[in-house]
Amino acid sequence: MTGARQRSAARMLPRFLGIALVVVTGAAALAEVGLRILGLGRPVLYDNRLAYGFRPLPDQDLRRIGNSRVRVNALGLRGPDVTPTRPAGTTRLLFLGDSVTYGGSYVDDEAVLSSVAAAELRGAGFSAVEALNAGVNAWGPANILGLIETTGGFDSNVWVVIAVDDDFRREKTRIGEVPYFNIAPRTALEEVLVLGAYQLLTSYKLPKPAADDRELAETNLGRYRSIAEAGRQRGASVLFVWHPDANGLHGGPQRNREALLNMAADKSVAALDLAEAYGAADGIIYVDGLHLNPEGHRLAGQAIGRELVRLLRDR
Repeated sequence: MTGARQRSAARMLPRFLGIALVVVTGAAALAEVGLRILGLGRPVLYDNRLAYGFRPLPDQDLRRIGNSRVRVNALGLRGPDVTPTRPAGTTRLLFLGDSVTYGGSYVDDEAVLSSVAAAELRGAGFSAVEALNAGVNAWGPANILGLIETTGGFDSNVWVVIAVDDDFRREKTRIGEVPYFNIAPRTALEEVLVLGAYQLLTSYKLPKPAADDRELAETNLGRYRSIAEAGRQRGASVLFVWHPDANGLHGGPQRNREALLNMAADKSVAALDLAEAYGAADGIIYVDGLHLNPEGHRLAGQAIGRELVRLLRDR
């Protein structure tokens, strides 16, 4: 009996393996379809450069999370195409910052704060306005400064530099340190696995010692100072914008807010704290305590736009 059972089990094993293979393959296919519907599988692709680390490759037109449109123009900036040289009579806004500025792939191009600010200017009578969103996920001041030194600011006559507390703790971020792609993944599952692996790896990471953080914050304040000087040398109006996270908005520490606003005052550069605009919100404006949802982008963009109207009319 034992031998017969063993022979029977041996005959059944290929069948069981075949069924298991079909089940696993079917589940993977269903997961792939579901992830594609959510907007995964075609992430934004980035370059890899010494000067500024990385930023989106030009000429990408994607539908991402929730079918939100992410358009990267021929200059590698989020938004519609513009000419390399600013047309006469045009107000060209250059938005510089990290993922808060970029807006994320879950916010449609037209709902990102840079687009909202440009619409605010148009509504105030500025007929020709272009919004160039040069925000990049995980960037810090060293990345921004590298971009400015490389491109000269894309012939923009208004620079909007958006800063958050995290930016002061960043060195120049490079592509291998973040879960972003130079080459497109073959499947949506592959994209999810890369993101999951990044979360796992970063869970083993320890923060820098407090003394290192303080030194880096001072260095980055100097980089923001250099960005202000570069804008002035190129004849651009510069606006620094402080973006408080949810904790800071409700009374928590904002370790670098005062230093940034004081630096702007010392350089005679305009500055805006978005706390007042966020504090007036009726509902939720953050998706994770730092990044804004579409309503948060609307509030931020409108506040920035109003400040730019005042700044440009007084110029």
